[in-house]
Amino acid sequence: MIKILIAGEGGQGVQAIAKILAKAAFLENKQALYIPNFGVEQRGGISLAFVIIDNQPIVYPKFEKADILAIFSERSRERVKDYLDDSTEIIEGPAITGQDKGLPSKTWNILVLGRINQSNRLVSQKNLVQALEERFAKQFKKNPELKELDLKAINQ
Repeated sequence: MIKILIAGEGGQGVQAIAKILAKAAFLENKQALYIPNFGVEQRGGISLAFVIIDNQPIVYPKFEKADILAIFSERSRERVKDYLDDSTEIIEGPAITGQDKGLPSKTWNILVLGRINQSNRLVSQKNLVQALEERFAKQFKKNPELKELDLKAINQ
């Protein structure tokens, strides 16, 4: 069982990448659970997403400590400190590290999604891309360049 916590602020795509990750796990016939936690995120509030992926049925949706924490903003760090222990892998987003690899800010969440997946090879690249394409089909149809940027980001 892998327990993932994604933390950021409204508009950073926290919920979107959690849904994509859970969908990709489902496509692999794994058990996946996604629980959103947010308030007034449209106004810049803290947004959390809890994801569990396992090969066995998930009997309880909550967890006390995360195996992986992906954090998009300094402000959300305080909110998630109780979910950390010495074994938690922390993945910091480009807004914190300043390492955007030349990608536009709209693609940073997909860059972090790729890093989450690479850390433990949670799902296949094929299913991750399929879930990404399903989630953003309308946006990609309107803007094919965005699809190219997201595919580049997910593979970095």
